[in-house]
Amino acid sequence: MTYKIDQERAPIYETLANYARTGIYGFHTPGHKGGRFAAAEITELVGRSGLALDLPGMTATDNTFHPTGCVRDAQELAAELFGAAATFYLSAGSTLGIATALMAAAPQGGTVALPRNIHRSVVAGLVLSGASPRFVPHEVLPECGALGVTPVSLAAALDSEPKPAAVLLTRPSYYGLARDLEDVAAVCHERRVPLIVDEAHGAHLHFLPPGSPQPAIAAGADLAVQSCHKTLGSLVGSAQLHVGRESVIEPGRVQEALNFLQTTSPSFLLLASLDVMRRWMWREGRELFAAAVEEARRLEDEIDSLPGLKVFRPEGDPRLAGHRRDPLRVVVNVSGTGWSGYEVERYLRTEFRVEDEMADWFNVVYILSPRDDAGATQRLLAGLRAISEQHNTGAGTPRLAEDAVSSYLLQPPVPPLAMSPRAAALANKATVALDSAAGRTCAEMVMFYPPGIPLLMPGEMVTRETIEVCRKLLAAGAHPYASDPTLETVRVVE
Repeated sequence: MTYKIDQERAPIYETLANYARTGIYGFHTPGHKGGRFAAAEITELVGRSGLALDLPGMTATDNTFHPTGCVRDAQELAAELFGAAATFYLSAGSTLGIATALMAAAPQGGTVALPRNIHRSVVAGLVLSGASPRFVPHEVLPECGALGVTPVSLAAALDSEPKPAAVLLTRPSYYGLARDLEDVAAVCHERRVPLIVDEAHGAHLHFLPPGSPQPAIAAGADLAVQSCHKTLGSLVGSAQLHVGRESVIEPGRVQEALNFLQTTSPSFLLLASLDVMRRWMWREGRELFAAAVEEARRLEDEIDSLPGLKVFRPEGDPRLAGHRRDPLRVVVNVSGTGWSGYEVERYLRTEFRVEDEMADWFNVVYILSPRDDAGATQRLLAGLRAISEQHNTGAGTPRLAEDAVSSYLLQPPVPPLAMSPRAAALANKATVALDSAAGRTCAEMVMFYPPGIPLLMPGEMVTRETIEVCRKLLAAGAHPYASDPTLETVRVVE
């Protein structure tokens, strides 16, 4: 460490606030000049104090490329709190962290072992790094989506040729499920293969009560990427990348990769929000989250008492041995009501003014936080109660029975890889009708968001099975993310 650790400090915030108080007038960027040249709506959005602190990277405020001042100090404080060897603050979300981690760990032409439940940012990282995927098989359940990969399946993938340069896992999943990581990390360490964990939805794990999933860095990950804005209260787009204390990836390699990808104009408001969030969590994090977990348990008990609704609780389920769940991610299975999760999502949004994190055929997923609005929680209960009461009246749409047994909706077959993601993404492209794309090589990402798991990624062959899954999801009201928002067409390699 370069200075005495003092978790009561907030170095970035203090630097910005002190600079603003000096009265120095900046004949430099940004153009709003502390709010003097800003639309009234921008002032309303950010406030005059926020605009005064919206400063650029410069000598007085440090930088994120080669930090020597407040950014360095704040990152060292974060590393100390979260148990990392080094921490890098990110102002472009976990997407930037995932791409950085893959570029630091996987050489061009290398292979990355990973399950299929990956975020689109992983595909972008593969394109940027030039690596290709090797998918590790894993189980999927309708109650909770993808399960964690096992040490046996991961060892088989790592012992195949060509040997993967890195492993990337998503943990916790979009449903809050996290398999214990120590045995999987041991498989990686025995082979000197770095383990990257996309922990975008798990920044708060460090502050949860005993019995909750262990943070990835504490469990042996080499690199872990966290979206602090998702669960820790920093501003949207703020994230951090941790390097494990026993990592085979040196912090210098991470900084070098990050410097190829990050902007020279990071938002210091986002960085400052990470800084003060860290101080707040050091002061009160465990107390705040302990109270939130108790509130979540009471809410889940009330939901579970409603006929036709079932809260996902893995405790005691032999299929989920070795898995834990995020106690603040409430997954409600609605299939017993005859409604799909997509229908429940729309109904509660329009009739009860509550929005979920995501929905699928069978579930709706809600993320709870410390200090959630009690009135909104009661509206959520009222909406779910209405769903429960209508399931005997025919108001719902009980059409899930056939689809519930269609395994390809839970885990569509992984399309064959015809070329590397990078080669396909950079190739000349043609736009063709989705229904006539079978046998062609996809040149874009096709997914439904949330959760954003690709059905097709660049380099994969379009199959009839994948087209059928797309049609089913569109009919159910899922939201496609593709160059054609109707998904009537798709881009393929010429």
